[in-house]
Amino acid sequence: MEPERRVRGWVWAAGAVVIAAFATAAAYDGWRLHQQIVAANNRELGNLSHALAIEAGRNLDLVDEILKDCASLVERGEGRRITPGTAAQLARLAQRSTQVENLSIADAHGKQIFHSGSGSEFDIDISDRPYFVALQNDPEAGRPDQPPHLSRTDGVEALFVSRRIDDRSGRFIGIVSATLSLDQLREQYTAIDLGAHSSLILALSDGLLVLRQPPVAATAKPMRFRELAEMGAGAPIQSVLSHVDSRPKLISAVAVGKSSLILAVLRDEADALLPWVDEMQSSAIRTVSLTLVTLLTIAGILHQLKRSERASEALRASESRYARVMAAANEGHAEWNLLDDAVFVSGKWRALHGIRDDAVVTTLGALKASTSIHPDDVPPLLLAWNEHLAGRSPAIDVDYRVAAAPDDWRWIHSRGSCLRSADGTPTSLFCSAVDVTDRKRAEAEKAGVESRLQQALKLEALGTLAGGIAHDFNNILGAILGFGEMVQRGAAPGTPPRRQIDRVLQAGERGRLLVKRILDLSRSRSSEHAPVGMRAVIDEVVGLLTPQLGEGTTLDLRLEAADATVIGDATQLCQVVLNVCTNAVQAIEASGRVEIAMHRRTLDAPMPLLQGDLGPGDYVCLDVTDTGPGIDPAILGRIFDPFFTTKRSREGTGLGLSVVHGIVSGMKGGIDVVAPPGGPTRVAIWLPVADEAALPPVSHGAEWRRGEGEVVMVVDDESSLVELAEELLATLGYEPVGFGSAEDAWSAFEEDPDRFDALLTDQALPGMDGDELARRMLERRPQLPVILMSGNLPEHLEREAPDRGIRAVLHKPLGLRQLAGELARLFGH
Repeated sequence: MEPERRVRGWVWAAGAVVIAAFATAAAYDGWRLHQQIVAANNRELGNLSHALAIEAGRNLDLVDEILKDCASLVERGEGRRITPGTAAQLARLAQRSTQVENLSIADAHGKQIFHSGSGSEFDIDISDRPYFVALQNDPEAGRPDQPPHLSRTDGVEALFVSRRIDDRSGRFIGIVSATLSLDQLREQYTAIDLGAHSSLILALSDGLLVLRQPPVAATAKPMRFRELAEMGAGAPIQSVLSHVDSRPKLISAVAVGKSSLILAVLRDEADALLPWVDEMQSSAIRTVSLTLVTLLTIAGILHQLKRSERASEALRASESRYARVMAAANEGHAEWNLLDDAVFVSGKWRALHGIRDDAVVTTLGALKASTSIHPDDVPPLLLAWNEHLAGRSPAIDVDYRVAAAPDDWRWIHSRGSCLRSADGTPTSLFCSAVDVTDRKRAEAEKAGVESRLQQALKLEALGTLAGGIAHDFNNILGAILGFGEMVQRGAAPGTPPRRQIDRVLQAGERGRLLVKRILDLSRSRSSEHAPVGMRAVIDEVVGLLTPQLGEGTTLDLRLEAADATVIGDATQLCQVVLNVCTNAVQAIEASGRVEIAMHRRTLDAPMPLLQGDLGPGDYVCLDVTDTGPGIDPAILGRIFDPFFTTKRSREGTGLGLSVVHGIVSGMKGGIDVVAPPGGPTRVAIWLPVADEAALPPVSHGAEWRRGEGEVVMVVDDESSLVELAEELLATLGYEPVGFGSAEDAWSAFEEDPDRFDALLTDQALPGMDGDELARRMLERRPQLPVILMSGNLPEHLEREAPDRGIRAVLHKPLGLRQLAGELARLFGH
């Protein structure tokens, strides 16, 4: 704001100087004009007063000549009476001057002896007249030096000019007088226009008024102009205040000849200065107008400055907002002028592209030389630029990698567009860049998660399918094994039927194991989870695996966390470790090494694996590494698919890793596989750590127990299983009652609820599930023992079974010893 204040100050100062210059010039012009007008008036008044005074002096001189001639005529007659001839001569002398009204002659005693008006004598005495007395005493008197007074001859106001008459001896014998009429004098000066407030004055030397044109009103006392007496005749022109109209006057006074008269010309100062006043008014108007124009100009300039300031402030605010937005957006910007190859890059652009601060980047070549772009990204970047500059794409929108630091490739997302001339030629290119490394990593992680999710969904779908198949197969296998066991009990050892039935049961056991694997895949087979020591599991697996090792294969153990304990099923854990280790041994074709390592790790943040995502916590990691040929990356994502295998026919079913995946997922663990082509292959099993404990002792079960005639209701939709259960229960000393549907069983129960001592029912029944049938019966008989059977029982139902009044849950295919033990436990045998 300080520069703008200085500019406004300079504008005001310049305006003040201009206005002061206008005012000074106008004042100077006014002063000079005033001096010129005053000088002109002085010259005009001086010239006029001198001319009028000279003219008046000439007239007085003429009158004096007339009086002298008249006096000569009288002197020759030595004061005797005026003869007619003398009177005629005197009359002719009077006519020589228009100023002379009358001529009169008085004797030494003041008696008038001649008057040109009548040409005869008059009995008029003028001995008391001041001019008579003055001439009687002073031969030089006679010029007008007395105020005007009325003529005693004709009664008009006049100015008297007289001359002394002496005889030859110098004795006073009388006077000759000329009457100068004031009216005639006024008529003489009437033609001179001095202005409305100007006047012409004829006065005596003491200021006593003789004549004024225009006249003033008569007063009792003679009017006296003291200013004239103070000035004196011939004094410079002065400005005085008139006592007639109290207005300032310019006055010029000149003596009239040798008389005591003063002729003064008075001009009203306002009238004299009227041209100056008019000019000053015009000058004032011009000055005010110029001042207003200057002020308006200053106001306009200041307004423009204000607008410019507001525009500058708005621009600064906009630039500030733009800078804050750009800082918030964390974007870099670059501009390339294609006409002169000038390049501008912002500091953020430099930081994003790893350009040194001291690098001079002013051309496109310098920009390319200062930026390290990943070689794989150069072609698509150039293609995007060329396509846009050629007008084939609306904008540049491309991702590329730059080396912000050694071995640190950062992803950059750049957008740009160009300005074009009227003919479509690109002139300037503007680009923005933002670091999208985190987004790219998140997208990669998201893709991995989606891939794992799809894999999990696929496994879940396949598990659901496998669980359904296993359920149906369990029913078939249950009948085979059940009836086989009954036949086996009746066949003598060593006989051909016994050997044949033993082969049947062996095949059934293989089927039971296959069903178990399928159920483990579907994660629907429930198991008793308890603390399991990993060292015991590994020792058992090593004992089973060692006989299978070839001559060139070695097995190394590196158990740093040998005492780690997890919560799970010992049999399932043995199956997981044995499956992974068996695959490692089989991957070694001739000779090699298999390493089994176990260590503990604590995760502070989530960690994604190939199969499963681990949360923060303590884990035991089992690493099984082999020196085999590795795994083709194209099939790495399929190795956990059910029935997928790379082994030759009859070497595997493809369910091993699927079962491993199901068991580990059920234990809230994860699996990671690192298998570069050419090996080695490392499979890492991550399981949550419980406590360090020893493996609990394995219970081998009890002997078969018999019943005491209790009535057991058997419900299953497989008639063969109903028949098997009835025969088995009858053999064990129970009274079985079988039903093929839940509706039939419920009808029989409603007819006689006290008839049955226990309920053995399958879960998956058409129309009504086994748990629903159990609920209805328990509402009628809350203490009724209920055993629920299923080949694919949901985990939540198995957990909630005790709360629903179900005493036991058995998994198909049923083992006869297991069934006998559960019934004996329920009835307290």
